Amino acid sequence: MITALTALAMRAGLSKRAASVVGYAALIGALVALLSVAKCAYDRGVIDEHEAKREAAIAPVIRQADASAADTRISDQKRNQADENAERAAVAPLPDARLSDRQRQRACAILQRQARERGRESPAGC
Repeated sequence: MITALTALAMRAGLSKRAASVVGYAALIGALVALLSVAKCAYDRGVIDEHEAKREAAIAPVIRQADASAADTRISDQKRNQADENAERAAVAPLPDARLSDRQRQRACAILQRQARERGRESPAGC
């Protein structure tokens, strides 16, 4: 292989000594490139193996967290539904008559307190 590279360099007009140096340099460059590609492939394999181990280690924790979040979401939905039903039940028996200013002010204070507790905005008009 060195002889072929040296002959090619000599045809390009270099002396025998310079062609030999160029041939060895080209061979060393090719070996370095080949080793770099091999190292990258090896590193990719090591990284993939490490990621697989890490994912396998944390998978149970993730599943448990997902299940816990689902349970929390269901309990939050039930609580919100119960709160909404309680609000509807509290408003349903009210008469259609106009409220006095005092009744309106009390109802507004109650609605504002409930909105703060739930992290919502206060109703318009209060």
